[in-house]
Amino acid sequence: MPTVTWTKTPRTIIASASIAADGVARGTVDLRTPGGGPVTIKITNGATGPNDPCQARILIAHNSGATPAAASAGADWKTVRTYTASITANAVHEFSYDVPVGVMHLEVELTGHTGQAVTGEAFMSEVTNATGA
Repeated sequence: MPTVTWTKTPRTIIASASIAADGVARGTVDLRTPGGGPVTIKITNGATGPNDPCQARILIAHNSGATPAAASAGADWKTVRTYTASITANAVHEFSYDVPVGVMHLEVELTGHTGQAVTGEAFMSEVTNATGA
């Protein structure tokens, strides 16, 4: 049986940072050449939890050209998954999404929390090719 070797590249979609109350953090990845991969998302509430929870939204764009500017769902970006954290103080929420091979552009959006800041991050292990099939 032949051995298949996958090339994988770590990608930072949203670097770990505080997101102000009523704020938003977005990051995009151009996946026109690669073959998908897992995304992990982490949302951490502070010592005082937010009034409304932070949501992690996974959006994709079907554009064949350059990655559209990061934005909420609309003409280019379409929401395919939403995860909701809690309002519990100091709660840590971890979510994952397996990006299908056909996705051309990916965006992660962290938003929706009110009253208090949260810390958020999103990373991906991008599969770029397979050899030895």
